[in-house]
Amino acid sequence: MQLLALIGAAFLVYWVLTHLGLVFGLIFAFAKFIILALGALVILGIVMQMIPGKKDAGNTDQKFASPDDIKRAYRDLVRQYHPDKVGAMGEKIRELAMRETQLINAAFQEARLSRGF
Repeated sequence: MQLLALIGAAFLVYWVLTHLGLVFGLIFAFAKFIILALGALVILGIVMQMIPGKKDAGNTDQKFASPDDIKRAYRDLVRQYHPDKVGAMGEKIRELAMRETQLINAAFQEARLSRGF
C-alpha cells in the first residue's frame, strides 16, 4: 500500500511540475512577445521623431503659437460659442454658451498678459 501511495504521489508531483512548466513557458513566451512589440513601437516612435518635416498637428503648446495664431483661434472660438449664435435654441444652451465664452475670454486675456500683446 505504501508503495502505491508513493508512486501515486510521485506521479502527481511529476504531472504538476510538467504542466506548470508548460503554463509558465507559455506565459514567458507571451511576455517576450509583448516586450518585443513594445520595443518595436518605441523604436518606431524614435524613428518618426527623427524624420524632418513631420510636425505634431495636435500640438497646443503655447510656446509655439504666435500672437496672430492666438488671436485667430480666439476669434474662431468666439464665433462658434457666442451666446447670440444659439439664442433661439433655449435658455440652457444660451447659459452654456455664455459660460464657454467667459472661459474663452479669460484664456485669451491670460495669453495676452503672459505674451505681452
